[in-house]
Amino acid sequence: MRLVLDEMHAPSVAASLVEQGWDVEAVAASRDLRGMSDEDLLSWAARDERAVVTENIVDFARIAADWVAEGRVHQGLVFTNPKRFNRATIAYPGNLIGALREFLADPPALGSSAVWWL
Repeated sequence: MRLVLDEMHAPSVAASLVEQGWDVEAVAASRDLRGMSDEDLLSWAARDERAVVTENIVDFARIAADWVAEGRVHQGLVFTNPKRFNRATIAYPGNLIGALREFLADPPALGSSAVWWL
């Protein structure tokens, strides 16, 4: 499974996972992806066969529902809880790195347009 981390997540999360052998991009570390709309990010991720990791549940859930209605598919959404992965705490980003490492090491059943929660 390949991932792209939405802009709110630290690029160090992706860097750490890449060092561990996973294929993870960070929006915040890419000039081409930074500032991209959520719709465009999901389109880019679908073309690049990546699931989007985001805590922007409201917008991505709406976009994903629109895609389903239109018959479009994406590689998946991994929703993160801002209370569990609070960027203002000392535990972040280590706690997100650990959770994503576990997720990648033993991913749930794959399917087009799947949604997972961390």
